[in-house]
Parts: sequence; C-alpha cells; structure tokens
Amino acid sequence: MSDPVRRLRSNIPTASNDAFSYAVAMVIVPVLGGLLGSWIDGRLGTAPIFLIALGAFGVACSFASAYYRYEAKSARHDEGKPWSRRSGGAAAGGQRP
Repeated sequence: MSDPVRRLRSNIPTASNDAFSYAVAMVIVPVLGGLLGSWIDGRLGTAPIFLIALGAFGVACSFASAYYRYEAKSARHDEGKPWSRRSGGAAAGGQRP
C-alpha cells in the first residue's frame, strides 16, 4: 500500500476513536436505562423508583466506561515515553549517585 493511501486511511475515524460514538454511548445508555425503568414502573405500578434508579445506573456506567476507555487510550499513547518508565531514581527509592 502506498504511503498517501495509508495516511488517508489512518485519518478515518473508527468506532474506537470517534468522538461521536463516545457521545452517543454517553446518551444512549442512560436513556435506555430510564426507558426500561419506566416500563418496569408501569408494570409494577410503582412511582418512578425504577426510572430514577436505572437512569442513574446508566449515567454511572457511562461515566465509568468513558473513564476506562480514556485510561486505556492514555496508557497506549504513553507507552514507551520517558515519563511512563519506571526508573530506580531517588523518587522510586533508588540510590543517588
């Protein structure tokens, strides 16, 4: 494959690095949780207990998912960088020369 084609393909967003897919995931999960909670509340005749509980659970899951995706992407980006290496320096308990 030629270099310009490879460069063009590397700029195409994928599901793992597309901001729109992250945004949709942040919205869809709480909305689906709220809809499921609303349906359960309608079947059981309860107040909006399940709507609030499952909606809040969806929000918490969305934020946890975003956090772990960010941490994984950050670790891949920092791999091999000087600030990510563990050294035997003074801060790590090593001896100073």
